[in-house]
Amino acid sequence: MSKVKGSLLLEIARLIRTNKDKDWKKYLTEEDFAIINGRVLASSWYPMETYERAGWAIFQEIGGGKLEMARTWGRFVAEDVVNRYYPNLVRERDMMLALERFKLIRQQWYQFDDPNLIAIQIEPLGTNQAKITFRTDHHASFEAHAHQTMGTFERLIELCGKKDVKAVITEHDWDSDHPYAVLVCSWK
Repeated sequence: MSKVKGSLLLEIARLIRTNKDKDWKKYLTEEDFAIINGRVLASSWYPMETYERAGWAIFQEIGGGKLEMARTWGRFVAEDVVNRYYPNLVRERDMMLALERFKLIRQQWYQFDDPNLIAIQIEPLGTNQAKITFRTDHHASFEAHAHQTMGTFERLIELCGKKDVKAVITEHDWDSDHPYAVLVCSWK
């Protein structure tokens, strides 16, 4: 069974708990509610299905199904995770090294039977640009996930002190059995 680290589920659980006026039952199972309303520990593992359903519920109920809101959430996640767990990551001024380190950190958040299910490749495209390709066989709402990931990388680059950060999805396949997206990030 695929799992996600509690550090990613913490804020999602808090959002759901504090927005009692939303119709979460449209999206979440009783098992999901038991996890979300229980004590979510940053270092524990939780079912990926709960994480995905809860993320989709927030995207729909709070984000209104708008991809820009998923991107904004990704920016928040980057800042929260860096401030809470990995402050040394943004002290790195070599952007490619910081991106590679973030890739390794991100891999620690997910546990799959097949380690290639959420593979990320980072390729430099000059001194101020990188191509980031990521794919999964698991994520049910991959387009929203791709926009969240784009926001995460944008904010990470900004936190490393770079300016005029831009990220664009240049290629994607949202709907296949092997969805993927390609981001091109640039900065000054």
